Amino acid sequence: MFTRLDRHPWLWLLLGMVLVPAAHLRGGIGLLGWIAPVPFLRYLRLRRGLRARLLLFAALAGAWSLAFLKIADPFPVAAIPIWGIGLALFQFLPYLAHDTLARRLSPGFATLVFPAGLAIAEWIQHALTPFGSWAATAYTQLDDLPLLQLLSVTGMAGVAFLVGWVSSIADAMLADPRALQRTAIIAIVTLVAVHVGGGARLAATSGSTRPTTLVAAVHTDATTAGLPMPELAETAAWDRALAARTERAAAAGARLVVWPEVATLVRPEHEARWVHDVAALAARADVDVVAGYLVPLSLEPVRYENKYVFARADGTIDHTYHKHHPVPGEPAEPGAGAPQPIATAYGTVSGAICYDYDFPSSGRARAGVDIVALPSSDWRAIDPIHTHMAAMRAIESGHSIVRSTRFGLSAGIDPEGRLRGSLSHFDRANDGDPADGILLVSLPRRGTTTLYAMLGEWFVALLAAGLGTAVATLVRRRVARRRNIGPRDATRAGATAPTS
Repeated sequence: MFTRLDRHPWLWLLLGMVLVPAAHLRGGIGLLGWIAPVPFLRYLRLRRGLRARLLLFAALAGAWSLAFLKIADPFPVAAIPIWGIGLALFQFLPYLAHDTLARRLSPGFATLVFPAGLAIAEWIQHALTPFGSWAATAYTQLDDLPLLQLLSVTGMAGVAFLVGWVSSIADAMLADPRALQRTAIIAIVTLVAVHVGGGARLAATSGSTRPTTLVAAVHTDATTAGLPMPELAETAAWDRALAARTERAAAAGARLVVWPEVATLVRPEHEARWVHDVAALAARADVDVVAGYLVPLSLEPVRYENKYVFARADGTIDHTYHKHHPVPGEPAEPGAGAPQPIATAYGTVSGAICYDYDFPSSGRARAGVDIVALPSSDWRAIDPIHTHMAAMRAIESGHSIVRSTRFGLSAGIDPEGRLRGSLSHFDRANDGDPADGILLVSLPRRGTTTLYAMLGEWFVALLAAGLGTAVATLVRRRVARRRNIGPRDATRAGATAPTS
């Protein structure tokens, strides 16, 4: 079969365009994530030059467009190629590095170029662009919790490196099945060690006697996305339902209640009074409340503030937080600066809003916090994967998360990324059930310390240093060769060289 594909290298591109969307995002098959890059690597082994690289880029753009087509709704399909091309710009970099460097290195070291480039390119994307960490290789492994414990050490770069390394070795062994047997054994031992270590970390805390606190995520009846503006009577009904669920959660023993992102809409002229009412609700129920809401600023063009207010159980407002990372195209005024951790009897608490936690830097900015309140809003096509993506921030930075999600999965997540409890927005109890729309979950009162939270992207820096060293070494060798062969000698060498 491989021989037939090799006769028509464009078939490798088509295979890659199938495997990428099959491995990523909605309905992604984690096992395919380990081999999805192989067809593209194989194509570059068979074809060289500018034309081959341009065709590879086109195939990557097509593959990521197909992947994002799976989660397009409610966005216009016409916008999907923009995401596909944007992501392909970063995903193309590791293939370009591999094609440029791998042939000039020893076989064992050559297998490290693609995974190192992959990890670095994904870091560039989530550190410097509004795309965040979407399409990151680590998200293909959401079901492999032992592997994901590596996030506490290296961040997502470590998982990307391992997955990319397996693909690079597989490509090399397709060319020569007897090659790199020692490298393959080292990779297998590394994978086993990572899984054993991750499993041990999970086992050490699964039966833990760590003190816990009861927290709650409550649903909203709001369906607004800004326009059309709902009537005042409608928003008042949403507010009454939110207050009732908050009071029932507090009566059940919750110490912290988190509302979803855009749990309600508040007109600017009513905001001061509304915030006062939320503070009064928190005091009346004797519970801390993180209340997400939207304030429209203008209708032409549409602009709004997407934020939450943190009301303390004593009836005071601790702070107001504006969403830092609006989704590309979202007409929200961005905020800046992580809120100061709030000391409570049940641990230190901070907050963020939904897409903020698609950026690992947002999680690191809250390192040392015990619990993060995360009002969120999803849609069917990214439910429940978006909640599991947020769980990776918990592992990286060692804190629990209360993710209260409109149109998605609400969950209480512990510092090891386990969902201690969850409730879908679409799974509603019978009318009149006091538990309707309320998730109660116990979370550890204390977070954990992680190497990644302390050192940040140290692994990316290490990989960048390694690639830089390889490039510098190759450049020095080329310069040395040119110096050793002067112009006259080079001409003579060319004139006397045998021809084929």
